[in-house]
Amino acid sequence: MGNQNKLALTVEINQPIKVVWQHLVDWRSQSDWMLQTKVWSELDQDRTVKNGRGVLIFAFTGLFPKLYPKLKLGVLDTMEVVNWQPPYRCDVLHIGRIIRGTGTFELVSKTKSKAGGTTFYWSEEIIAPSIFIAILKPFILLGVRISLRRFARLVERSAR
Repeated sequence: MGNQNKLALTVEINQPIKVVWQHLVDWRSQSDWMLQTKVWSELDQDRTVKNGRGVLIFAFTGLFPKLYPKLKLGVLDTMEVVNWQPPYRCDVLHIGRIIRGTGTFELVSKTKSKAGGTTFYWSEEIIAPSIFIAILKPFILLGVRISLRRFARLVERSAR
């Protein structure tokens, strides 16, 4: 995989790392802040499964995502959690038919600030033809930037 297939963004969140982590790994609630996406995991169907390594997460991104699976105008991204280090890091492997590669959520506590803020590093490395990445990268980054800002606002408001 070449460097051109790596996508990365960062957002600052004015909440302690443990609060940010709890919101981040509540997979179903990602539907509330991830642009045009419906997210769920096997935890929603099987309460005996513990969140962590090996958990399967599904994200449908497209038009009218709330109507999935009745309306399938988009792409289903299937992921497996392969690294679980609460409250600092979660790595996933994209194992779907269309989207392949890796993804990382990493949180770093800003302990020197009085508010106890957190830096959220998001990154993906997508296995796809370079032309595909070159065309879609700006749109993907814009969508993720909007989503991360929505996430930060949601987490910051939740503590008020």
